[in-house]
Parts: sequence; structure tokens; C-alpha cells
Amino acid sequence: MALTSTADRAHLEDAALRLLQGDSVRRASRAAGYDSAAPFGREFLRRMHVAPDALRRWGSAGRYRMEYGGPFHLEQTLKYLGRDPDNLAERVEGRRYERLFPVGSAAHRVRLVLGATGCIVEARRPRSAGRALELHALLVRFLGLTQPLAAFYRLSAGHAVMGPLVRRFPGVRIPQLPTLWESLCWAVIGQQINLAFAYRLRNRLIALAHGLVSDEADAAPYPFPTPAEVLRLNASALCSLQFSRQKARYLLGLAESCTSGDLAGLEAAGPRRGPRDWPDIERRLLAQTGLGPWSTAYAMMRGLGYLDGLPVGDTGLRTALQRAFRLGQPPTVAQQVRLMEPFRPYRSLATYYLWKSLAAPSTD
Repeated sequence: MALTSTADRAHLEDAALRLLQGDSVRRASRAAGYDSAAPFGREFLRRMHVAPDALRRWGSAGRYRMEYGGPFHLEQTLKYLGRDPDNLAERVEGRRYERLFPVGSAAHRVRLVLGATGCIVEARRPRSAGRALELHALLVRFLGLTQPLAAFYRLSAGHAVMGPLVRRFPGVRIPQLPTLWESLCWAVIGQQINLAFAYRLRNRLIALAHGLVSDEADAAPYPFPTPAEVLRLNASALCSLQFSRQKARYLLGLAESCTSGDLAGLEAAGPRRGPRDWPDIERRLLAQTGLGPWSTAYAMMRGLGYLDGLPVGDTGLRTALQRAFRLGQPPTVAQQVRLMEPFRPYRSLATYYLWKSLAAPSTD
């Protein structure tokens, strides 16, 4: 069977649901239109990042192996995920990463044991096959496994600046946040402060939302607060934790917008979005109080997986461009746009690699 793109993906997702519902690999492969299980298994592994039988046995085994399916920079990924050792929402110990991932109305505790070519997913399988497939897809997206590195590398190979960078950081992917909401929180919290203070504010928000005291931090990770949970807070409580009054107002406004306003349901389309959808998403985000071009580009990049974002004005990007292109002074916004133009439609990836070129970890 020769497969083509969108219909293909639908056939494989239907096969995944059948496997999660207990169908054999042979029956699932036939339902997907394959004459035999072997080619089905190869294509399923390539597109879904898990072997069919491993996914089918997830419920009884409590774990399965997820394959990266391409280059993956293990060292840089672990370094990024563990950049805040006091993070109340995530925990990294060696090659083990743990956090709670939201699917539907539930938060599912997942531990990833990361390796060179794949990782072991340790998690109780959601009862619903549909929710289980959602969780798997969220983990694939979280690790950036669908990002088209090969196409980006071909585009960048002959570039005087980006060519050496992609060779220096082979397999680096943009880590995704589980929700747009979390990326919006991080974008607002990180505005105009250093990274260490931003980490403290994020942890204080998590602690306040869950009613934690300092000696309970060892029980981390905790679920990142939902918009509804943040709406139960008030500006005074946030300000008492050193949030500026402006940031408190921004967070509460965004929580309202994500709950019942213009941003409600924005991330529901997931990977189904096409090029025509992004301008409207950008418009809706820019219309929110507290979000400017940088915050919007960052949220689209980290929360929605947008590949052609350009956070103009970002301090790290400006510094990286100045160093990489040996400019006498930091580039203007117009110069940033011009210098990044060769990397369309992968300017998000180009931005991330430029961030990685800087010694200071605070740039990403």
C-alpha cells in the first residue's frame, strides 16, 4: 500500500485506536489497508513513534518504548529539561524526566527514561483509548519529534552561520510545553526579568495554586495550574509573592480568556492546523492584554509548535545575531527580520539554534 499524507495519518490513528482497544496487530493493519503486518509495522513506527504491539500492550505493561525516529540531542534535551532543579512542575534525575501531562480533565503522571534513540514511557494508560492516544500524541509533541529537522538542515546546510550551528547541535529540537496556557504564563512571567527570578515566580504560582508550603516541595512534580485554578486566585495574593501588579493582571486576564474568552479551545486543533490558520492565531494572541510580538511568537513556538515564528526584539536573538554575523551593534528589528528571512518556513528552529549558540542558558 502506498500512503499519502493526511488520509494516511487518519488510517494510522484509527489503527492505533484499534490496538488500544485490544485488536491484534494483524487486524489493525488490515483495517488500515495493508496486506501484511510487516509494512504496516514499519510505517506505524515511523509515523507514530511506537511499535504497534508495544502500544497495544501499554495497558498491561504500564510502559512502552517511544522511538525518536531521527537525530535527537540527548545531552542538550536533558540540560534544558533540568535547567531549574527546584521546578515544582517537573523533575529530572539523571536520564529520568517526570511531570503530569493534562489530557481532558485529568492530569496523568508520566516518567520518561530518555536514551540515545528512544525513551521508555512509564505511565498508567488512560482507560479511554481516545485519551490514551491523546496522551501519546502529547508526548511525541512534547519532545519535538514531529519537527522537520531534515528539511531544516537541508535548507541551512550551505548557510555561513546556520550551517555550522546545525552541525554543532545535531538533533536539537524545540521542547514543547503541554499547553498553550502554560506557554502564555511563562511568556508573561519572564517579561523583563532575569531567568532565575522568573523560575521563582513560576514556582510561587504553582505553590499558591495548590496551597503548598515550603516543606512540601519534595513531593513534586505538581500539575501546572489550570486557567480555572489561577482564576480562583486574586491580584493581591500574586503581588504578595512579588508578582508586579501588571503581571498579576495579565495572568488573570489570560486565564479568563483561555477559560471562556477568545482563546478558549484555541489549541484543540493541534497538528491539524495549516498555514492559513497561523495569521488568525497570531491576531487573537496579539489582541490579549499583556501579549506583544515577542510573547506571542514565544507562545506560538513553545505552546502550539509553530515552526516559522520570529520573536523580534528578543534579547537573546538580538545578541546571537550580532555575534554570529559579526555586527558592530545589535541589529534593529528590520535587520533581524532580514537576517532571518533565509530560514523561512523554519524560523522558529533557526531562532532556537541561535539561542543555543550563546553561552548563557537564560536565552531559551
